[in-house]
Amino acid sequence: MNNKEIKCAVCGNTYMPDENDLYPCPFCGWYNDFMCMENEDKVIYRNLISFNKAKELYREGKSLKPSLYDFLDALYFYSEVGFFYKNYNCIVYLNSKENIIELIIENKDINDNKKFIFLSREDFINNAKIDDEFLKDIWEKIEAPCYL
Repeated sequence: MNNKEIKCAVCGNTYMPDENDLYPCPFCGWYNDFMCMENEDKVIYRNLISFNKAKELYREGKSLKPSLYDFLDALYFYSEVGFFYKNYNCIVYLNSKENIIELIIENKDINDNKKFIFLSREDFINNAKIDDEFLKDIWEKIEAPCYL
């Protein structure tokens, strides 16, 4: 078991990680992972934003929530990401064999699923919608962006 406190590379606070270091910094939400810090301008699992962006957002007093572009960088790194919006659970997959992005929108209220296909990152950014609202226009309202 690890009894050693660590200092968060983003916020500078010291905390005691769990045994497997599976949880983010309790002060800012950053996963202190050497891969992210070695690749400071790339989005790398377990974080949804780059190390440099995390430091900048923290300095500005903002949350470490990814932009739509960061979210798509995470998709291209990991192949599966998701988020919630209103009563929808949204799952985004990268189908690398066909080089397409699949968006599955699950309506929790009526137990209904819809699937949409996008031919590129740009197609997704410009055309992905939830209930006639472009995702790019409602991105600030989405909740719990994550890796799946």
